[in-house]
Amino acid sequence: MVFEGKIAVAVPPAKTWDFLMDVDRFASCMPGVEKATRIDDRTFDGTIGAAVGPISGKFNFRATIVDSQPPEELIVRTEGTDSVTGSRMNADVTIHLKEPTANHTQLDYRADVQIHGRLAILGDMILRATASLMLESFADKLRERLERGNET
Repeated sequence: MVFEGKIAVAVPPAKTWDFLMDVDRFASCMPGVEKATRIDDRTFDGTIGAAVGPISGKFNFRATIVDSQPPEELIVRTEGTDSVTGSRMNADVTIHLKEPTANHTQLDYRADVQIHGRLAILGDMILRATASLMLESFADKLRERLERGNET
């Protein structure tokens, strides 16, 4: 499944970049994240709980920054396994930050997500709907925390 979109925030790209690179602040915007731990400057481990249709699970994941060009581009690879169903998830995410007008950031993102195992049998439509809701919630929380200065 591929997800593409844009998120606009009324803060400069450098401030947005700093927020994205802080695992605690970033994780506070992701629905279902129960734990996020920095391993090193490029690696993060965590746990995210999610319900997809009738099945709920808990993914233990590792996210690795594959490439970064501050404050313009970030490429992250995430791999995880659901402790309940044994399903596996891989995601390659690319984020481009632009400054369309002074002190505003546009985040263009592309996420290529692959699910294998029991969760995959639910089908593309249910998985896509769940992921879309999570992305929408993430965008709303990111905007709120950055624009209102409520960054924790």
